[in-house]
Amino acid sequence: MTKQLYYEDAYLKEFDARVIACRDGENGIHLYLDKSAFFPEGGGQDGDRGYLLSDLFPGRKAAITDTQSDGDDIYVVCDREVKVPAGTRVHGVLDWKFRFDRMQNHSGEHIVSGLIHNRFGYENVGFHMSADRMTIDLSGEIREEELQEIEQRANEIVWNNVPLHTDVYTEEEAENVQFRSKKELHGMIRVVTIPGADVCACCGTHVRYTGEIGPIRLIAHERFRGGIRIEMMCGRWAYNYMSGILRQNREVSALTSSKPLETAAGVGKLLEDEKALKGQLLELRYAEMDRMAQSLAGKGPVLIFAQTYDPVMVQKLTSKVMEKNGGLACVLSGSDEAGYFYTIGQRDGDLRALIREMNQALGGKGGGRPYFLQGSVKADKEQVETFLKENIPGLLVQQI
Repeated sequence: MTKQLYYEDAYLKEFDARVIACRDGENGIHLYLDKSAFFPEGGGQDGDRGYLLSDLFPGRKAAITDTQSDGDDIYVVCDREVKVPAGTRVHGVLDWKFRFDRMQNHSGEHIVSGLIHNRFGYENVGFHMSADRMTIDLSGEIREEELQEIEQRANEIVWNNVPLHTDVYTEEEAENVQFRSKKELHGMIRVVTIPGADVCACCGTHVRYTGEIGPIRLIAHERFRGGIRIEMMCGRWAYNYMSGILRQNREVSALTSSKPLETAAGVGKLLEDEKALKGQLLELRYAEMDRMAQSLAGKGPVLIFAQTYDPVMVQKLTSKVMEKNGGLACVLSGSDEAGYFYTIGQRDGDLRALIREMNQALGGKGGGRPYFLQGSVKADKEQVETFLKENIPGLLVQQI
């Protein structure tokens, strides 16, 4: 049975221990220790990382990539080169940044889940901690404004810097204690209390005072299995996230010539201006189409390269030219590098055989009605023009 030093002092960063077993595992060597400040994965919290020092490998830090439990024993996962006999003395050093990030976030999650439970009666039915954020799944739905109130209250508890405390109960003693729990518990039961926020059974490591948690941010939420899934972060993770948002907001502020607290309005105005300009451009393009169609009246089959037109405009120009010239019209948009989108039409015609041949010759695909088809080809401008001139006598070529 491994002595759990992390429960005696969650802030213990280094410790001495003895290896009681060394076993091969799928993910590396598993070193079982007689005592450990490394926390094993559990309760939604990652297993600790760090390294070991030993006289058996002087001058080398044996990296620990994970910590797990095996019944009452705890083992650390090391490189396969680290094979030491039972009885070897080692010195363990935690990756403190990794651990403290998870202490901040685990304690912050307790505050948020506890506040929601106290206000709505919802249970935390799922908890996952990733590299820089957490998700918590709750058994009921919560409105946006209610989540904002929960976040505000959670941060007030952080600012109040109240102490957390842990009590350990037997199963019989625990029957007389009111606390949150996601499952039926057996043996000795650890209950973490955050005054004003939460009382919850938990096997994880936590900060001493709520002020150490730092900012708590609820950054996203969605409906999930009849309840709600909340994405959140605390402490360093929240600081880094907010710093990134602030940097982006400064850039948006500069680009839109708006004050930092008015960037949404600045972007809104920019989008309105863009919409107006697009409308003006569309009117100009339609006028351009009408002029071109009029200029091609009665001139027979025509091929038009309109590189900057989108598919809708390509279709409209093809239709307008067909109406005016009374014959065949083909319009293409794109580039030699990306290929071309085309529409082709002929009043009272059947172009399917021509298009099948073109698609085969130019690596294209497409289809449609006999007299009006669309598709794309993977060919350059010269190849398209050459093919169509060879197959459509008297073809006139135009460029927009």
